[in-house]
Amino acid sequence: MSQHDTLSLKINGKSSHIDDRNAGCDSHWESLGRMHGGFKQWPNARHIKTDTPWHISFIVGGILLALVIATGHHLYLSFIANIDVNTSVSQFWVRAINNLFSQAIYMTLGIVCTYSCIQAAWYTAGSNPTSILTLSHLFLLPTPNAIWGLFRQPYSVRLMPPLLLAICMQALILVTVFSPNALSSGPAAARLANITVPTLNLTETDMSLGPRQINHQLEAAVAPIWEQIISTAMTTPPTTYWRAPQSCGVACSYNLTYFAPGLECRELSENELTLSSDEPWFDEFGRCRGPRKIIFEGTSNFAINNTNRQDGDSGAYWILLQYTTGEEQGTRRHPCPSYFQPPRALRCTFREAEYRMTYSLSNNIQTVSSSLINHGKPLTDTPPPRDCSPSVPTGAPCPTGSLPPTTEAANNRALAKVFSTSFHGQIKHSSYQAYPNLSNELAVRQLFTLREWPQPFLFEPSNGVSHLNESIMQLFVNMTMGVMALRTDNTTVESLVWDGSIVWKYDRRTLWLVYGIALSLASLASLYGMYCLWSNEGAIDPTFATFLLTITRTEHLYKHFKTVRDMEEIEETKIQFSSKAEAFFLANETK
Repeated sequence: MSQHDTLSLKINGKSSHIDDRNAGCDSHWESLGRMHGGFKQWPNARHIKTDTPWHISFIVGGILLALVIATGHHLYLSFIANIDVNTSVSQFWVRAINNLFSQAIYMTLGIVCTYSCIQAAWYTAGSNPTSILTLSHLFLLPTPNAIWGLFRQPYSVRLMPPLLLAICMQALILVTVFSPNALSSGPAAARLANITVPTLNLTETDMSLGPRQINHQLEAAVAPIWEQIISTAMTTPPTTYWRAPQSCGVACSYNLTYFAPGLECRELSENELTLSSDEPWFDEFGRCRGPRKIIFEGTSNFAINNTNRQDGDSGAYWILLQYTTGEEQGTRRHPCPSYFQPPRALRCTFREAEYRMTYSLSNNIQTVSSSLINHGKPLTDTPPPRDCSPSVPTGAPCPTGSLPPTTEAANNRALAKVFSTSFHGQIKHSSYQAYPNLSNELAVRQLFTLREWPQPFLFEPSNGVSHLNESIMQLFVNMTMGVMALRTDNTTVESLVWDGSIVWKYDRRTLWLVYGIALSLASLASLYGMYCLWSNEGAIDPTFATFLLTITRTEHLYKHFKTVRDMEEIEETKIQFSSKAEAFFLANETK
């Protein structure tokens, strides 16, 4: 272009000169083109519909490739699941590969939506006359600025499909946010294992010293060490002496069934009571002259050849607790109070019983509980051993022939005897104060609340009168669990065990929920993209060369833009794309 050939244009009231070798451009175009209904085409003009197979492969093949990648991600996570995080494989690379799969899905589906959005833009441009400003936003999809620009345009139903496609494309970024969460780390699943645990096997380790002559009756004396162990188990929580099994790992839980004596209790009627309900008496001067009132008394029968039987129990071991409750009202003191209720009594028989114990260890905290699930026959001394010789002194062992028939029977009797004798004795009351004379006061206080001066006097069952039978039965159950921890009996049980390892966790639901939504939206986008491609009679690229060809092929459009005055008028101009002519036309121009 020479410096002497110029074209003078006036834009916004200012003059400028543009070099142009062909100042008569219109006449030059007329000589090169041919008229076709208002449309001029250059000789040997190339078609703009190119690479249609490639577009189809990107739209359809992208969905298939995304399915393959999603399946590969699933297989990778399935392989890595339940592997210890501290193995030779670095945690960094495990998570990096997991994120790589998510990024690959995002890029693949993004290509599908992008190519579908391109064809949708060309289809929308040819469906109705559209302003150039709207077309500018339309062909910039799926960028955020283009989406925002279309939202600011007047509402049109025909703009919704490409707009939704663009939003879908932007939303695919969430795949990289949520799908990696399908992989996490956490405690390994508990496994079933056979472990050795404490149990209570009363057929072993005899806890008695054998029959001895006591008060002209034959009684089985309990070994002092076991008497101390049983007494301790009565007054301490069951878990005090428990130790976690060696094979338990960091946490475990199991159920255990064992056999031991059990209590069956009933409340006696008023006619069966032996505890006096009389109040202390006063002399003529108002002074308390009566004896101290008995407010608690515990007794039992534990002679091997005992003839002191009650209620046809055939010599069954029993324990009898008689008591009266009382609570002082106000602060006035009186040496002979009269606030006690009529006496009551609870009689418990010892029977063979079956227990189910549940043990759990978690966070270094042991939990042990047991419940009585079945009662058996009463515990008795039948058949009794032969009597000792009258010449045997009190406390001396009897001849060998008088030993109990089995170790289990001796151990049952030892547990029942130590438990019962712990409640032997009385509590008397006089002048707003208690005077206990008990074999094991701490054991009695496990069941009863005793409050003395200087506070208002109170004596009653700790959990209420109606629950005293449950309290004493549970106390005996707890005692069996405490003895279990202090003996050396063992058994093998099936237990849930956790070794404390941390492994990779794979949440299939999270992965396929995220991928399922993404693949579904991308599939709808590809279907619409294929429909637009078919309607456009081929794939069209949004390249600068394509826009140049589609704009400059139309004579009237070219002339129109020569006369516009500013950019605003250009943006308001409505044009429409013709797929058949492969060119843009003014809205009122015949195509």
